[in-house]
Amino acid sequence: MTPALLLLGFVLLLVGGTWAWARRRRTGKAIAVVATAPAASAAAPAKPDAALPRLRPLMRRLYAATLHQPELADATRPIEGLQAQVLHQADSLLDCLDLQPQYMPRRPNLLPQLMRAVNDPDAGGREIAAIIAQDPALATNLLRIANSALYRAAGAAPVDTLERGVALIGTDGIRRIAATALMQPVLSLDGGMFAQLPAAIWHYALHAATAAADHAARHGRGDDALSAQLLGLLQGLGAVVVLRVLQETYARHDGAAPDLAVAAALLDRHTINTARTVTAGWDLPLPMAEALMEQRPQRDGLAPATALGTALRYGRLAAALAALARLGQMSEADALAQLAALEPDAQANARLWTRLRAETPTD
Repeated sequence: MTPALLLLGFVLLLVGGTWAWARRRRTGKAIAVVATAPAASAAAPAKPDAALPRLRPLMRRLYAATLHQPELADATRPIEGLQAQVLHQADSLLDCLDLQPQYMPRRPNLLPQLMRAVNDPDAGGREIAAIIAQDPALATNLLRIANSALYRAAGAAPVDTLERGVALIGTDGIRRIAATALMQPVLSLDGGMFAQLPAAIWHYALHAATAAADHAARHGRGDDALSAQLLGLLQGLGAVVVLRVLQETYARHDGAAPDLAVAAALLDRHTINTARTVTAGWDLPLPMAEALMEQRPQRDGLAPATALGTALRYGRLAAALAALARLGQMSEADALAQLAALEPDAQANARLWTRLRAETPTD
């Protein structure tokens, strides 16, 4: 072999190795989840279950109703011109979010302590409340949530101390509220160009988290309740990150008027993958990442394979249906019928529905 051919071979090997390294870096820790089942790609793709509701069209209807723009319900409408450029640039940033640390939210400082306490069978509600008490702002936030209509029964005395909260709602309740209070500051977003979206995102995430935890606890997986709760909140966080990326992308285009159709397209594509990237960056347990994998848009209509994934799908579905019913876009009977396709326990669905409908958007 001539020296020239040897040099060419070396260059090709170097380029191929660099490309492979860059690809591994772009996919980050999430690739470990995919690598656990290499044979799956060779298998025939699973067929959607016709009985299972599709979340994507429900979410599109929710965007349209929340923002009073009926055209957002149609995901097939083309995005053209400058808006297409904005969409492409934001899309590219979100595809390699693990390489964009400026967009990644910091893990709440008390989250590791809370996770350890919840996974400790000897830890009670008072111990968990003591962790929250380390941060006065967090404790105040917890009490506010504990006193919301979602958690405090009508006519019950206000919850004015963490200890009283433990006594009134029990250990499981304080665990869920602690997780919600812990995540809410991270979920904050300045409305800016999409002034109505932040409150709607938080409201939806809170309902999804509540319903997911309820499903996990009802099916005898109490240890999964906190993970399900956090996953419901993390998808809300994923949506917040998507909108932050879009806001900054628009800021780089003078004169580009924000288009909610672009926001809806990005939320469709990236909310779940962004939440999964955050889960990996925060070193949360692998089953949580797997549960998010089962929520990807291409799996819409497919039943999740894991218990935690099923709980999260139930939470997401319940939250979307409750919001559409509240906005007058769906009857309660229709919503409960769709929920029953995923959870046949009609009484449990009705109890959860009462809780979700009791909360107003201002809670």
